[in-house]
Amino acid sequence: MAATMKLSLTFVLLLSALVVFGDAGATCDNIRCIQGGYITCKNYPGQKLDGCACVCAPKDGKGCVLHLDSGSTNKCTKY
Repeated sequence: MAATMKLSLTFVLLLSALVVFGDAGATCDNIRCIQGGYITCKNYPGQKLDGCACVCAPKDGKGCVLHLDSGSTNKCTKY
């Protein structure tokens, strides 16, 4: 039982590291959107821009928000 718990903990830690460090070099070109969504930005009024990650927001975007098809939203802090 203890071995199974250690293996599970190891798996969770490795998966977490992959998520954290795997996103470091992400660009919109190499992101595959599984969840679906769009981006809105204050300086693009009324537009739903393609993208399912904040890295896909326009470089000149101001106040951008990521809207996922699941209904959740995320403020894009760099944009």
